Amino acid sequence: MCTLLERIETAGPGSKARRLVFDDGLDPRLTSAAAVKELHLEPGMELTRETLEDSLKQIEYTLARERALRLLGYREHSSSELRRKLLDNGYPADVAAAVTDRFVDVELVDDRRFALIWTRSRLAAGYGPRRIEQELTQRGIDPILIEETFAETVDPATEVARARDALRGRVAADRAGRDKLVRRLVSRGFSLAVALGALEVDEDADCC
Repeated sequence: MCTLLERIETAGPGSKARRLVFDDGLDPRLTSAAAVKELHLEPGMELTRETLEDSLKQIEYTLARERALRLLGYREHSSSELRRKLLDNGYPADVAAAVTDRFVDVELVDDRRFALIWTRSRLAAGYGPRRIEQELTQRGIDPILIEETFAETVDPATEVARARDALRGRVAADRAGRDKLVRRLVSRGFSLAVALGALEVDEDADCC
């Protein structure tokens, strides 16, 4: 039985998903803006749900794959991050999972490689391990893999020196200023002990 496509709503965190609302009272169908464009869907069209579903299934995997390739062209993604972005774009969970799994199989997506690249980049930008660990966790990296990555990239012996470099020449004129710099370093992911050590080195340098 045909149903009327009443409206097409923008959806998703990045406004790239589309919600297809019909007049049959059933739940809307979420898909991507690319799929809506590909099928030339417009409000007021009459079609059967079965026909629409068949048409979407024929194109969603290919469109999701193309979207994933574009995302990876910008930068490395973790498997969890890529899957989430495809979902945010309106692709069904099974399609997002299938594309992500395929990309993992052919090594276009590699969580270990992602963790190494991300960690090295953030270390170079002057961030501490705690901040980096939080960022990797948010991107779905396994805690054991984070630990292994840090064992390869983070040298505890250089953390005080890195924290001092992160201050970029800032010095404390008084106790309040010192506390502010400590808070700055802690907010960037350095431990309190490392932050205090960096300020002690700074004070020693000023005294000599």
